Amino acid sequence: MTSAEPTTAPSRADPPTRPAAVLFADMVAFSRRMELDGARNSGVVAQSLKLFRALAGDYGGAVANVAGDGIVALFGDPQAALRFAIQIQTEFREQSVWADGQPIEFRIGLNVGDVIFHDAIAYGHCINVAARLQSLAEPGGILVTGAFRSAAHETSGISLRSLGRAHLKNIIEPIEIFAVDQMGRQAPIAIRAREPPKSEPVRHPSIAVLALANLSGDPRNDHLCEGFAEDIIADLSRFRNLMVIARHSAFMFNLKSNPAQVIRRELGVGYILAGSLRRADRRLRITVELIDAVSESVLWSDRFHVELEDLFDLQDEIAGSVASRLSIQIDFAERSQEAPQPRNLRAYGLVLRGRHLIFKFTRESNWHARRLFEEAIEIAPEYSRAHSALSRTHNLDWRYAWSERPRQSLEAAIAFARQAREYDPLDAQCFAELGYAELYRRQHDEAIADYEQALALNPNDSDIIAEYADALAYVERPDCSVELMRKAMRLNPHYPDWYLWYLADAYDTLGRSEDVIATVQRMHDRSEGQRLLAANYAHLGMMKQAQSAAQQVLRLHPNFRISEWRERLPYRDPVPLERYVEGLRKTGLPG
Repeated sequence: MTSAEPTTAPSRADPPTRPAAVLFADMVAFSRRMELDGARNSGVVAQSLKLFRALAGDYGGAVANVAGDGIVALFGDPQAALRFAIQIQTEFREQSVWADGQPIEFRIGLNVGDVIFHDAIAYGHCINVAARLQSLAEPGGILVTGAFRSAAHETSGISLRSLGRAHLKNIIEPIEIFAVDQMGRQAPIAIRAREPPKSEPVRHPSIAVLALANLSGDPRNDHLCEGFAEDIIADLSRFRNLMVIARHSAFMFNLKSNPAQVIRRELGVGYILAGSLRRADRRLRITVELIDAVSESVLWSDRFHVELEDLFDLQDEIAGSVASRLSIQIDFAERSQEAPQPRNLRAYGLVLRGRHLIFKFTRESNWHARRLFEEAIEIAPEYSRAHSALSRTHNLDWRYAWSERPRQSLEAAIAFARQAREYDPLDAQCFAELGYAELYRRQHDEAIADYEQALALNPNDSDIIAEYADALAYVERPDCSVELMRKAMRLNPHYPDWYLWYLADAYDTLGRSEDVIATVQRMHDRSEGQRLLAANYAHLGMMKQAQSAAQQVLRLHPNFRISEWRERLPYRDPVPLERYVEGLRKTGLPG
């Protein structure tokens, strides 16, 4: 698209105007694509536009103009526009890992200013600047104006690098330009010491599966390296006599910068599975090594040359080979049957990407993930993991009141989890998702039964153990909850913050306010622990601290009401619920 000017002359009456953050996206090599295969690529463009429209709405924006290969989207919030730009570029970058032929790439320019509307067409100087700006971006890149940077202020985790001032085509004044460097990737997390969980000595072989090293040099393959390792972890976790470190902790390490002895000391494991991936088009070369963490000797290694389509069979082969070399005590009969994998690689890739988005715990990323899972189900209708993952997005809508109809969201979570169970009755995740939804539906006995079935199928999944522990805190078994949380932390020594949140829940149910406060204070990000802090500071009569925490609750959730939050908490016993609510009331939070 070479021009953003309207094709219709403005009327005599002054057209309406409003300020907006403007995103201009231009598809790279669009004319070449249409020349080579117009029929196929017109479908690709239509699919891309559909994704743009859907995601822009999730981020509070809307697509205003479309002409050929150019898209104009408008947002009321510059920060939301920037997050959308990063997410849409990430989406197309990661989608290209699974694509046939030339991957789709966009250049994006962002600006702010007054937009003029006439006959449903948006135009104006700020759009022209954004259009000129994108032409300077690298394929897959994002450039923003100085005005946009000032309007967006600081955005966490995003780095903007100044490129100086430049004269843009047909724009009189020079424009200050910034490049988005971080592209929304999380900076490496500094490993901070956690309090060692109190647990029994490990009597079974223990292993950490590290993410494969990406030797292709293409960052688009990073999530493939992690996804492959994550599935190996899931396969190995089925063995009852093998303790497998969770992905959250294992992926913090690599052998290049962390010797085996360091990993052994930090994670408490006897064995390490590491490897690398090199990709040429759809052909993969994967190397794996099983390392004794004490002696640092290689017990087993192998090299595999496979087509991308054969990835699932290779995961099973590697998991079985590793397990057989670790301990003769491992009973292969326990596996009984592997969970069926989708034979459609695109559906598999969509679920991989969506699962990463869910961990951000924001409304925008949750809705984005849902669209990916829905697309996966369109491609592979009986793919159980896609239905399970879709259930979680509706659950989060209920939990955080992101949906206009929360009760319907909870019912949808139940329905999708049940559907997942129908498609694969041997997949632990579908039972865990069903248990999570039933808990908040206050079907306590059913929830516990489904969690126990999930752990029977996959006894070493630390996330399922942690969620089961949280459920026990709500069904009058908080002592068991504390013990299970310690087990989850042993399996996942560098556990995410929500493990501490769940542990604090158990202490709160026990009425141990000092332990609640100490646990929340160990969280790296205490945002979701502020409610517990407010209530328990109030119980201890520390009203200054309680009111400070209450202010943080309102800052994070301006529409917070005690009565609404009370309805979210699925306690079986009303006594701890009323105690919690009374603590919140003492802080002065709105009722």
